Amino acid sequence: MRAAVALLVAWGVLPVRTALASPGVPARTGHTDPSCTVRVPAADRAALWAPPLDRLVSLRVSDLTVRDAVDHLAGVARLDLSYSADLLPATKRVCLALERVPVGAVLDHLLQGSVLSPIVLGSAQVVLAPSRTSTGVPVATVSRRTSLLDRVVVTGSPDGAAQRGSPFALDVVDGAQLADHGVSTLGEALELSVPGVWSWTTPAGSVTARYGSIRGASSFGVSAPKVYLDGIEVANPLLVTQLDPARVARVEVIRGPQGAALYGADAISGVVNILTRHDGTSDGQREIQVQAAAGVTSTAFAARDPFVQEHSVSLRRGSAARNAGLGVNVSTMGAYVSGASERRLLLDADGRFSRQRSIYTGFSRFALQRANAASSMPFAQDSVSGQAMAQYTLGGSIAVMPSMHWTHTVIAGVDGYRLRGLSPYSLVGPQQLSAAAVGSPEGAADRASVRLRTVGRFDVAPGALLTLTLGAEQAFTHEVTRGAMSGAGGAVTPLPTLGPGSGAPGGTTAFAGLRGAAASGSSQTTYDNAGLLTQLQFAWQDRWFASAGVRGERIQGATPNAQHSALPMLGAAYVREVGNTVVKVRSAFGTGIRPARTLLRSSSWMGQGQGALLSALDPEQQSGTELGVDLMLGGRVAVHVTRFDQSATGLIQPVSRVVTAVNSAGRLTRTMAFTLQNVGAISNRGWEVEATARVRTLSLAATMTQVDSRVTRLAPGYRGDLRTGDRMLDVPAHTVSVSAAWTRGRWMLTSTAMHAADWMGYDRMAVGTLLAAVEQSPRGLDGNNLRQYWMRYGGVTRWRAGMQFRLRGDLALMTAGENLLDVQTGAPDNATVIAGRTLTFGVRTTF
Repeated sequence: MRAAVALLVAWGVLPVRTALASPGVPARTGHTDPSCTVRVPAADRAALWAPPLDRLVSLRVSDLTVRDAVDHLAGVARLDLSYSADLLPATKRVCLALERVPVGAVLDHLLQGSVLSPIVLGSAQVVLAPSRTSTGVPVATVSRRTSLLDRVVVTGSPDGAAQRGSPFALDVVDGAQLADHGVSTLGEALELSVPGVWSWTTPAGSVTARYGSIRGASSFGVSAPKVYLDGIEVANPLLVTQLDPARVARVEVIRGPQGAALYGADAISGVVNILTRHDGTSDGQREIQVQAAAGVTSTAFAARDPFVQEHSVSLRRGSAARNAGLGVNVSTMGAYVSGASERRLLLDADGRFSRQRSIYTGFSRFALQRANAASSMPFAQDSVSGQAMAQYTLGGSIAVMPSMHWTHTVIAGVDGYRLRGLSPYSLVGPQQLSAAAVGSPEGAADRASVRLRTVGRFDVAPGALLTLTLGAEQAFTHEVTRGAMSGAGGAVTPLPTLGPGSGAPGGTTAFAGLRGAAASGSSQTTYDNAGLLTQLQFAWQDRWFASAGVRGERIQGATPNAQHSALPMLGAAYVREVGNTVVKVRSAFGTGIRPARTLLRSSSWMGQGQGALLSALDPEQQSGTELGVDLMLGGRVAVHVTRFDQSATGLIQPVSRVVTAVNSAGRLTRTMAFTLQNVGAISNRGWEVEATARVRTLSLAATMTQVDSRVTRLAPGYRGDLRTGDRMLDVPAHTVSVSAAWTRGRWMLTSTAMHAADWMGYDRMAVGTLLAAVEQSPRGLDGNNLRQYWMRYGGVTRWRAGMQFRLRGDLALMTAGENLLDVQTGAPDNATVIAGRTLTFGVRTTF
């Protein structure tokens, strides 16, 4: 019940009085130095509290109501404090004279005699929600020791619940943290503080994300978590790349397939929910934040260093109960590879309106990206017409709490994209050929979905809470691809004819005869998926937690016959407080599935429209367990360790083969083609460690992941280059990230370093050299022969840093550096080119 009320208070569903940071709030005291003094025990120091409850304040008030004192405290501490005024003592009056005391300790005193305790939602947002305890321990003590675990998260539960009872690994990246470190992409946000997730830097001229590792291999070339924007599923997760930190409240991440029982198909490797801001301003009036930055990028693949720039404007207005926001972000990058300039535009808007027991939220987002001709191999040009992408999301939600036991939520929306000119560079394999081979393929998709959730919470016995979740979901997706190429016998995307007699004059080019065929293909597909879910969680004494659930999934239209699956989840957690230390032990099992249709959707940028072939493929599936320990020392140090053991089956790989045919001139030609095949079974095992620490004005965070992803069994009929015991390609065995932020006076310094080491991949330079020699046969690039082009990559390190200096008020100067080690190749292969060292200078202000 505490979690439900906390979320609804935070959303504004219940009658809420919100005290927002306001440094100019006067102390309403009857005397300059009130005679009353509240003494806080010496042991109650800031280190015992989770941020922002560790903020030190000096408070002097006399003869105020508890409500007025709480509001004044929020102003002094610069907190967004939400609560239901009806739950505070109505007649109690207080008198305080405190010097440099933690905010949490002051709240402890003010809330004595009430059922409320503080729950941290963000870097500056705290909710006072009803606390359940039957152990005889004062409410304030329980809230202090478990404030980190009491943080309400939306992704781990249909309507939001405290992180305390979650049995699986769940990470929350705060929007303020993203802004401090200058993060502007989803991949960077995940790498910043989420272990087990690694993304390759987007190469020149590409508009898609590239996830290299999410707890090992979960697919070939299309590995990605299932992505939501304010609870609305996106049609293609690889297209959600841009983030505006000023518009993001937080990013919540479930690692592994355990979230599939709530979120259904495609959650095979994890779930990411990007939650935008829906808060008000300090005084309810208009607030505008403006940021502008520009600089240069060094490069070894262009005649001169290109110019880069990024500008954003964010507008907010209103209170916590009624507010609206608008954001605009524009960025450009010059050609760090000849002709490969990029332009990006991001627009979003939101609004929220709450009544006595309901809240209505609306959200819209539009992203536009354009990347001109690019080069993945220095000697091979990509699509000359460039790549273009438009992605949109439009939707909203309604939350209703008719009683203290039930919460009903409806989330509905539509997400879609339009693509042009995307090439085979997105797929893992040696088929990284010139996109001229497939012309300029186009793709589009629209996905409409509605999710219904009903959650009931019942006190079945003293100290025992039962939570029942019932849900239903329906989604319809329509896809269109143009410029598709299909081969006989189930082959997809025939690649250029190689060797003499290819149809090109003099045999000097292999692509001339393919453009017309590429432009002629077109396909349309409409399919729908529906899901029903049931989950139970039982909590005993607020220490023992047991969870169980199952989701039934049905997908129709992707294949001739409907696909059905059952996605179970089991979990347990135990939380124990020992002095100022909190220990949590958790374990979970889950199963996730990715239907064969999803690979087509993610790779339809190439125009791979092969419904008949996909109907013969097994769906990709991953299941397994995770066991973790969370250790929190006061509010300053936290360590999380997770061991995962998962098995993936049915992963689909484009397998190369050589097709011999007679061309129009009557000569024999050999053409490279690809067939989609199930590989077999892959084991994904490893460790994840994350740690955070705060030492005065210095905050540190680090993550480390060790992964062993190997083939354990081959599927019958598989003809590719993998063998039993092989390591999966493009999966780093080790990833590490370390970040730091230091603030003193007007200065702020940030730094983040990320390192991936030891992975197997293709020697794409050698493959490209062979393909460029049109007089040679491609026979050495099919099936098992590809193993001779494998190579082991040692590692790559990315380092970024930033500095801010506040001139006065909210006006600050900024400088930032990206890829400071100036690494342009080697991630994930020796042919992909990324932007070099980038230095920018800018200014930010709020008015």
